[in-house]
Amino acid sequence: MPPAAFQTLFAGVRLALDAGLSLAAPALAYFFRFRIVSPEIVPPSQSNYMLLGYIFTALNIYFFIAFGTYKPVRGRSIIDENFGVAKVVGASTLIMLAFTFFFTRFLYSRLTIIYAMLFGIFLLGFGRAFALMIERAMLRRGHGLKRLLFAGTGRNFRALRRAVSERPDLGFALCGYVEERQDHALADVPLLGPLHELEAVILQHEIQELIVTLRPEAHDAVSGIVDLCDRHGVDCLVAPDLQSMIVGGHNYDEIAGIPVIRVKGLRMRGLSAFVKRAADVVLSLLILLPALPLMAVIAAAIRLDSRGPVFYMQKRVGLDGRVFWMFKFRSMRTNVEASSGPGWSSDKDSRVTRLGLILRKMSLDELPQIFNVLRGDMSLVGPRPERPYFVEQFEKDVPRYMQRHRVKAGMTGWAQVNGLRGDTSIEERVQYDLYYIENWSLGFDIKIIILTAVDIVKEIPGVVKRLKEKD
Repeated sequence: MPPAAFQTLFAGVRLALDAGLSLAAPALAYFFRFRIVSPEIVPPSQSNYMLLGYIFTALNIYFFIAFGTYKPVRGRSIIDENFGVAKVVGASTLIMLAFTFFFTRFLYSRLTIIYAMLFGIFLLGFGRAFALMIERAMLRRGHGLKRLLFAGTGRNFRALRRAVSERPDLGFALCGYVEERQDHALADVPLLGPLHELEAVILQHEIQELIVTLRPEAHDAVSGIVDLCDRHGVDCLVAPDLQSMIVGGHNYDEIAGIPVIRVKGLRMRGLSAFVKRAADVVLSLLILLPALPLMAVIAAAIRLDSRGPVFYMQKRVGLDGRVFWMFKFRSMRTNVEASSGPGWSSDKDSRVTRLGLILRKMSLDELPQIFNVLRGDMSLVGPRPERPYFVEQFEKDVPRYMQRHRVKAGMTGWAQVNGLRGDTSIEERVQYDLYYIENWSLGFDIKIIILTAVDIVKEIPGVVKRLKEKD
């Protein structure tokens, strides 16, 4: 199936599901309110609530279109879909509640409208997840694939190439790449020609989507590439080098009549910082209560598994470059760095204990950091803190590295849920950390926490398999 037809098909599927389930939500709310919760009440006219259902459906469809959720976005996650649903249904509910205040010919139950909102979030979220799973399954089977070409091998090229190769559900058939210089040929991706022959490559290989991943020194060519793609009907995406440009939006200002660009300031200040701190405390306490029995079991297991203390304290660098003691469950043998000095560890590191391997795989060794969060040293979400020894090195070698310390360090972060944990590229991690800092919101934090929980659950089968192999 051609990509355009495939995208149109699933836009229609989503629209049909959104409309049908939006109508069903108020009907279920009416039944739940007057048949189950309060059966003793004489139910009001159902036809008036059906009118409310039509309004609810129209509003939902309007907001889904306004928020761009019918546009094809390859790689959209189920969590993103459900966040979008909650936003749409919430906006529609507010308007419906306002409508009931001004429409006085019939007294609507506002509790029923709240029930409609809850049913709507659940039903529409399920419908969106169902459509997304079907779409991914069809993409994995080769339907609706787009022929993809990379232009350049800049900083983002390898990460994007890896994502395209490892995620067949993104729906791309990678044809190869063109390069501004001819000395970077890669064995696993075909080099189709130099950058100046891009037009011929597009025509010869029938390219449908192009991702620009040029090096900073070649960014002047971007406008020409965009025009070329426009002439040939090729979808064009530009993946800028986040290290070589300012992340976030700009505000235009002037000084003595001279126009200047004001860089968007840090979002975690003032009221936002208070909200984030309050959320950290509340969520940490909610996590800590059920986690205490588990932490007691882990502590006892560490005692039995190897000699040494249960907890491991290590100096880390946090907000504004301040050093604090970070708590962890011990996962390595004691005094392992006495002779070798500071260093990265890996899954195959002989210094890691058998129990420590399990704790690390499932991130359970990080649980004591809840106390760091409650103390105010850390946040639940933020850039992962590094040791002073490494910070001194990265400050010299990695551009904009120290900007990570404009916010509190986190137990988990945007880089970690995107696979950048442990001994991975620090340059890539910095890009993700800076994106998080410049685009922070409470919803973004919640999304990262959910993704972290999903990653932990995904590790369980691997841990069980490894334990069986060792036995």
